[in-house]
Amino acid sequence: MMKHLFSWSVFDRFSDFPGEGDLRHRLSAFGLDGFELFTLFEKVDPYYAVPEVVSVHLPYSLDWHSAWEGRRYDGENDDPRYFSFGRTREDMVANLRHGIDCASVLHPAYGVLHAGNTDMRQVLCRKHESDDLAIISDFAEMVNRVVAGYPGGEPPFRLSFENLWWEGLKLRSPSEWRVLEDKLEFDNWGFTLDTGHMMNTCDDAFDEESAIDAVMSIIDRYPKDMKDRIRHMHLQLSTTAEYRRTFVPRRRAEGEEWEHFAHDAFERAKGIDQHRPYSSRRVNEIVDAIMPDYLTHELMGFISDDKYGDLRQQRALLP
Repeated sequence: MMKHLFSWSVFDRFSDFPGEGDLRHRLSAFGLDGFELFTLFEKVDPYYAVPEVVSVHLPYSLDWHSAWEGRRYDGENDDPRYFSFGRTREDMVANLRHGIDCASVLHPAYGVLHAGNTDMRQVLCRKHESDDLAIISDFAEMVNRVVAGYPGGEPPFRLSFENLWWEGLKLRSPSEWRVLEDKLEFDNWGFTLDTGHMMNTCDDAFDEESAIDAVMSIIDRYPKDMKDRIRHMHLQLSTTAEYRRTFVPRRRAEGEEWEHFAHDAFERAKGIDQHRPYSSRRVNEIVDAIMPDYLTHELMGFISDDKYGDLRQQRALLP
């Protein structure tokens, strides 16, 4: 039976989750089985080592491919772990393995890892010109090096690769899955399909109905073996085709301060990825087409300012 989870993080306290009674009772009142916990490159506080934390979302970096290629941006001085996993390939592998180790103390059912990349040279462009399959191939090489350091050459828990709308894994084509099937040297992996992220790649996702249609047209092309790898889903709605269509693109200006440029990039990402709740029961078409083992309601309240109200609305649409 599919488990319903809610996105949580190590910045949140369980006392913040609304309702009366103990945590399990409060989750049950929302129709939930637990949390998917976002972790950091730091030891997880034992406070979160409770049965209600079912899975983890591993920390991600913005532009890991820049470091993989040995590139550095003028003026960029962010924490390298969160910007690019590190400054060198060796540091990237060590830091990502450390992030997995930090989360493994929770014995999660799986850990989500972004398999896309945000090329900061193109982040304020309408379309990325990068070769998605080449990015995925480099991602596979990086993860292979990470996992090779574990006993038996397998990660301590299933790694579940999540699609983004930038370059890299988008889950729009079976060719993306085939690259990973061919390149990965371990078996305990799968996919997390983020429905909103997929909608962010669709030029016709103007409203909820058209966005659902767009996602279904992609899923309908998946071969069975690819579907079998999609064990997890992030359920959220993002209908930003008009915003993306009318966005005025630009490159980083000569002499522009990194902080100013990065702020604009962050604002654009917020404008694209809405994390809204569904309102149509047609959302069941997406869920039924994949039949994931775990479904995470990844709702942030960016627009409503009420993520728990969003959760109630979306959860009520599903069995």
